[in-house]
Amino acid sequence: MRKAIKNYLAKLHDNKEKGFSLVELIIVIAIMAILVGVVASQVIPYMEKSRQAKDQQQLSNVSTALVSAISQSPVDLTDVTTPTKLSDIDNNFGAAGSGVGDNLADLLKSGDDHTKLGATQTTVTGKFKSKAGKQSGDIYVTYIGGVVRVWYGANSKPNAPKLDVESE
Repeated sequence: MRKAIKNYLAKLHDNKEKGFSLVELIIVIAIMAILVGVVASQVIPYMEKSRQAKDQQQLSNVSTALVSAISQSPVDLTDVTTPTKLSDIDNNFGAAGSGVGDNLADLLKSGDDHTKLGATQTTVTGKFKSKAGKQSGDIYVTYIGGVVRVWYGANSKPNAPKLDVESE
């Protein structure tokens, strides 16, 4: 038994002086770089999809808050078929005295001054992380037949949105 331990310790001592050569290390680093390149090319598209899903969630929050604001309105609202900017809801959305803009500002916690829905839009769009969300644009809404549609884009055409959400 002692002889086996002495032989094992002698081998350990001999191996101390040995190591990896520079060529072996370079080959391992090259293989790792190739693997990282392959994996990264597969993961990057999913990262953008994840960012878009997060942006969609932001718009969904606005849509849900708008549905709640409409349901809290003391007056019956008419359909709003013309796309309306989020910042113009106070002026253009529903009937006079509907309170939709104030209710929406309360629900989205856009501060004490409820006439500043433009600040709410800036806050929401500031949270966008995807490429589509980083481009300049406005949040638009329509209310047709009890369905609220919210989208983000550079123009008010609902048939060509960058990010789009519908709620009832």
